[in-house]
Amino acid sequence: TSKTCSHCGDDTKSNRVERGLYICSSCELVANADCNGAENMRQKITLSPHGEDRSNGCVAQPSIHLFDRESGTFQTREQVVL
Repeated sequence: TSKTCSHCGDDTKSNRVERGLYICSSCELVANADCNGAENMRQKITLSPHGEDRSNGCVAQPSIHLFDRESGTFQTREQVVL
């Protein structure tokens, strides 16, 4: 999967220049080879029209938990959004 271009589909083996680097000889995409391979796998599982935005509109909202040493429990900390 990491030898095929996730953008144009070119499958020239020499596109994977070295460990971690992928440069497509057809469309000149430059990417991390593992990310290119992961995108190829995603395209096989979750088909979407070429060029369409794949966003589902959700944005990650990480939570913060502070550890209270006295009680040995985690306390939720509210975040301030600027």
